[in-house]
Amino acid sequence: MKKVLFLLLLQMFCLLAFGQVDNLEDILENEDLSIESKEELVEELGESKVKRFNINSLSEEQMLLLGLNNFQIFSLQNYIRQSGELFSLNELRFINGFDYASIEKIMPYLYVENIRFKHSLNLDSILSKSKHTLRFQYKETLHKPYGYTRQDDKGYLGEKFSSSFRYKLKYYNRLEFSFVGDKDAGEPIYYKNKNYGYDHYNIALSIYDINKHIKQITLGDYRISLGEGLVIKQGFDVGYFSHYGIKRTSGKITPFRSTSEYNYNKGLAMKMNFGYWDVFLFASHNYLDYNGSSIQQTGYHRTQKELDNKNSIYQNLIGTSLQYVHKGLQIGGSFLKYHFSDSITPNIKSYPYQKYYFNGKGNYVMGINSSYSVRKIIFFLEGAMSQNRANAYILGLQYNLSWKSNITFSYRNYDKKFQNFFANALGIHSLNNNERGFYLDFSHYVSKHFSYYIGGDFFYFPFMSYRASRDVKGQKLKLQVNYQPQEQHSFLFYCRYSNRYYDYTNKDKTKTPFANTIIQSHLQYKFSFNEILSFTIRGGLSNSLTHTSKDNKGKFIFAEGMYKFYNRASIRVRYSLFNTTDYDNRFYVYEYSLPLSYSSSMLNGKGQSLYTFLSYNINSYWQLYLRYSLIKYSNKSELSSGNDKIFANNNQFLSGQIVLKF
Repeated sequence: MKKVLFLLLLQMFCLLAFGQVDNLEDILENEDLSIESKEELVEELGESKVKRFNINSLSEEQMLLLGLNNFQIFSLQNYIRQSGELFSLNELRFINGFDYASIEKIMPYLYVENIRFKHSLNLDSILSKSKHTLRFQYKETLHKPYGYTRQDDKGYLGEKFSSSFRYKLKYYNRLEFSFVGDKDAGEPIYYKNKNYGYDHYNIALSIYDINKHIKQITLGDYRISLGEGLVIKQGFDVGYFSHYGIKRTSGKITPFRSTSEYNYNKGLAMKMNFGYWDVFLFASHNYLDYNGSSIQQTGYHRTQKELDNKNSIYQNLIGTSLQYVHKGLQIGGSFLKYHFSDSITPNIKSYPYQKYYFNGKGNYVMGINSSYSVRKIIFFLEGAMSQNRANAYILGLQYNLSWKSNITFSYRNYDKKFQNFFANALGIHSLNNNERGFYLDFSHYVSKHFSYYIGGDFFYFPFMSYRASRDVKGQKLKLQVNYQPQEQHSFLFYCRYSNRYYDYTNKDKTKTPFANTIIQSHLQYKFSFNEILSFTIRGGLSNSLTHTSKDNKGKFIFAEGMYKFYNRASIRVRYSLFNTTDYDNRFYVYEYSLPLSYSSSMLNGKGQSLYTFLSYNINSYWQLYLRYSLIKYSNKSELSSGNDKIFANNNQFLSGQIVLKF
C-alpha cells in the first residue's frame, strides 16, 4: 500500500510539473457513470461535436459537451424561457454564471439563429427539405466460441456476427423519425419457420411545437425523465462524480433511437404548456423478457432458453406530471402506474437480500419534486412513495461560487421497502432502495489551463445487500485534475478510492463483513502537434486490500497515435500492456469505436491489446469506418466461460460501419 501511495504522489508531482481534455472524452472516462448514460450521450451527439451549435436550440448534451456546468445550463435555459431567444452572443454576459473567460471558451462553437419561425409541417415541405441519415453496422469475433460448435440443444442458434441499421429523418426542429434494427451475435435471423428479420426493432416519430399549447408528441419508442429520478428517469445522466453537478434537469421526452433492448417505453408521450405550467402525459405497452424470477436486461436471444423468455410478459404503463416553472422556481408532482401480465416473483431463497423487492403484478408511484435558484444557489428536493407506502427522498444544493467553482451537497434516504421499476436517482444500488447516502463534491476552474475536482460519497445499507448478509457501510472518493499548459499539451490525472464491506465466509461457515478497499489512479499525457497529428500515453495503477491478500494489484500502460489525411480520412492506433492479479483490480479504459457506439476495454489478467480505427469520408454523402482489435493473454489458455468460451489465449474483433447522408 505504501508503494502505491508513493507512486500516486509521484504522479501528482509529475502532473504539476507539466494538465483540459476533450469534454466528451472526460465524460466517457468516468467509471462511475452507467454504460447506458454513456451510450445515450454518444447516440445523442453523434458526430456533432465537430459542428457549431445554435445557442437558442442547444440540448443539454450539447451544453455538457461545450463544458458548461449544471448551474450555467440552468441559468441559460431559464434566461431563454423568461426573456426569449438570444439575438446576440453578447447577451451571455448578462446571464448568471457566465463571465468573460467562460464566454470566450465557448464562443467559437456557437452561433445565433432565430428558431421562432416555424417551418410548415405540410408533406411536400417535409419530403423535400428533410435531412436523412442511414447507417449499416457489422461486428464479428474472428474466433469461434464454444456456443457455436457444441452439439446439444444449449448452443447458439445464429451466426457469430452482430449487425444493425439505423435510419433517421430530421426536418428542422419540427419533426424527427427513426427506425432501428439490431441483431446481436449468436441470434438467429430465422427461427421456428418464421421470418423475423432482425431480432429487435425500434421506431419513433416526434413532432414539436405543434401549436401554442402542444409542445411535443412522440409516438413509438421513447424515454422520459422527471425530477431527480425517484419516479422515473431513463437514459442520460453525467452528474455523479463529475464537475457537471448532480442536479438533474426535469421534464424531458427523448425519442428512443438506440440498439439497446431495455429501459424504454413503447406508446405515446406528450408535453403541453400553459403559461408557467408544463403538463406531461405518457402511456406504454411494452413486452419484456422474464425468466420466472427477474426481468432480463441483456436483450440476448441466442439460445432456445433465451428465445423462450423473449417477450414472455408485457408491461402496461400510464403516467402524468404537472410542473410549475417561473423565475427560478420549479415545483411539480408526478404519478405513474404500471402493471405486468404475470406476477414478478424474486428468488428470495437464493438471494435473501431481495426480500423486499417488488412481488406481484401491479404498482404505482407518486412523487413531488422542487428546485429553486436564488443568486448562485440551486436547492432541489424530491420525495416519492410506492404503493406499499414505503418512501424515498433526496435533497441537496449546488452553490456556484463563480463560473470557476461549484460546490454540491446531497443527502438521500431510500427505504428498504421502496419499490419502483423506473426509479434511477443518485445512488450506489441499481434499484433506489435500502440506502442512505451523503454526497459532497467541489470543482474549481483555476484558469483555462488548470482545473480540478474532488468528490466523496458516503453510504450505508440498513438491510442486507448484494454480497453482504447484514447492514454495511462504505465510501467512494475521487480526485481529478486537468492541466493544459499550452494548446498542444494536456494532462489528465485521476485517483479513485472505494471501500465497501462484503461477506467473508469463516471456517465455521459463519459470515463476517470485511472491507474491500480498492485504490486506482490514472495519468494521461496528450500531445497534439497540430490538428492532423496527436499522440497520447496513459498509465494506471491499482491496489486492493481484502480478507485473502494484502498484495492484490494491477497496472497498465498504453500509447495511442492519431493522424488525419487532408480532412478526409483519419487513423488511430492504440497498443496496451496490462497485468492484474485479480478481478477487483481490473481496469476499464475508454476506446474510440464506431459512430454512435460506446466501447471500453476491460483489462484483467496479464497480456496486451491492440486496436486500430480508420475513418474515411468518401464524399459529402458517404462515410466509412473500420475497426480491428486484438487482446492476447500470456497467463491464459482459454478465455471466458460457458457458451462464450474460446479455446485460445487471444480474441480478435472486426467491425465496420457505412453511413449515407442525404
